Amino acid sequence: MCSQRIDPASTAEFLAEAIACAERSGDRYFSATLQNNAGVVALEAGDVPAALSHLEQAIQARLAIGSMIQHVSSNLGWVLREQGDGEGARSKFDEALRLSRRSGDRSGTAYATLGLACLAADRDDWHRGALLHGTAQAFLDGTGEPWQRLEAHYREVSLDTLRARLTDEEFQRAYAKGKRLSVEEAFDLALGRLRSS
Repeated sequence: MCSQRIDPASTAEFLAEAIACAERSGDRYFSATLQNNAGVVALEAGDVPAALSHLEQAIQARLAIGSMIQHVSSNLGWVLREQGDGEGARSKFDEALRLSRRSGDRSGTAYATLGLACLAADRDDWHRGALLHGTAQAFLDGTGEPWQRLEAHYREVSLDTLRARLTDEEFQRAYAKGKRLSVEEAFDLALGRLRSS
């Protein structure tokens, strides 16, 4: 996720300057946050190699200070998905989900679950995808926040795919069921410990 308050035309330049300042100051936590944001900006621009580079640097900075930032894992999941590495993406979304659960971060939980929902749809697991989309939306609804621009795009494309593959009734039933799951059931579903039937 990344703040959307910066003028898109100057975002990359602003972030590069901010990253340089953070690195000069030795603030690795802030550097990790900025590298994560720069990764999202690059991914939004379609520059997957730059996104990967920024996110790898964010991971190195966070490991250096022993801080786990779940959004970096989720964003790396999106990069790996763009590269066609579904298994690698699943691993990163799982990691982000576990970190978010441990820290109580509901938005992080929503974004990681959304990634897993999109991957399910990518694998033609239509019913599971619809369930997980409902679950992701329920988690985000608990925050009062909207989806960030990048994830909103991925979500809409995935939902369109699911609606094209399932009947309206099948989709609505699975999506609604996903929204009604308890928190424990939702985690179990997302992590593959609960059957999606």
